[in-house]
Amino acid sequence: MHKTIDPTILYFGTPVALISTVNEDGSANLAPMSSVWWLGWSCMLGLGQMSQTAQNLMRTRECVVNLPSSTMAGAVDRLAMTTGKNPVPDKKLAWGYRYEADKFARAGLTAVPSVTVASPRVVECPVQMEGVIHERHAFGKNVSACAFEVHIQKLHVDESLLEAGSDRHIDPVRWRPLLMSFCRFFEVGAEVQPSTLAESGFMQSARSLVAATAKTSAAPLGTEGASA
Repeated sequence: MHKTIDPTILYFGTPVALISTVNEDGSANLAPMSSVWWLGWSCMLGLGQMSQTAQNLMRTRECVVNLPSSTMAGAVDRLAMTTGKNPVPDKKLAWGYRYEADKFARAGLTAVPSVTVASPRVVECPVQMEGVIHERHAFGKNVSACAFEVHIQKLHVDESLLEAGSDRHIDPVRWRPLLMSFCRFFEVGAEVQPSTLAESGFMQSARSLVAATAKTSAAPLGTEGASA
């Protein structure tokens, strides 16, 4: 039997992402979030408007979406209740947030230069996506948030995640993302059963399109609109 409820949040489960951006003074900011999803080479980020990350995205229109593995929960958690915004907004101060100037040092993570954006990548994250902001929309009825549409223009993946004999396709069995569900950390379990969609004509055509694009273009898929 179903019961109608009124939960505090609706975080049913999404990957954790570490969003790296550049502050006004040129320093790097790093923020954990989990309101993220992808379609093709586009990514949607949902962020509170009062956050330093949102302000940086609006100003620079670029970022890196770093995806930590499930083994990195400790590093991600060290960034909880911290903000790169100084002074700390009153609402966040009341929630217990504190200002942290060096988020990378706080998390114990390493910043490395990106190829197409000024925002640094997190070297420890097995997946790193350089992106530029395509659109920004106000989001939410009861929250002050923004939805940022990010165009991914460069993807870096740890070689250990690739399918055997492939330099292009990620093996979902090898990829162990850190997930958040109702503000708690989880990891994926074993594959439940084979997927019809994975073997469908849709996926075959998608792979063929990527392969054809790589052969006919000198630039990788998704590099249009790059910014330095």
